[in-house]
Amino acid sequence: MRSALAAAALAAGASLLVGCLGTVGAEGYVVSGFPAVRAEVVPVEIAASPRVYFRGTYAYLVDGQWYYPTNRGWVIFEQEPAELRRYRQTYRASPRYVPERELSFPRERGRGYYTPR
Repeated sequence: MRSALAAAALAAGASLLVGCLGTVGAEGYVVSGFPAVRAEVVPVEIAASPRVYFRGTYAYLVDGQWYYPTNRGWVIFEQEPAELRRYRQTYRASPRYVPERELSFPRERGRGYYTPR
């Protein structure tokens, strides 16, 4: 019964949307026709994450979830848009640089002494 009421409320809220961003229920949003939830915590270095230009701004891929900035704050897509799914499936992280040995100061060569003849 509760799920039927929630589905009816979701359908009613979705049919009343006029813009690309609107609320559905108390917690959910619809962003460009895709359901999303408000992000409670946004990763600190989100700008360093892989990003794709999606419908007017960048969407950021963090731990398999798409973060998207809106006028009301950051949201996470519940249903992954097709354009973002294609990018995620083809994205390959670049290998990180790992030094072969610990870095240190250069060693001093043996001194060559001048000996007169």
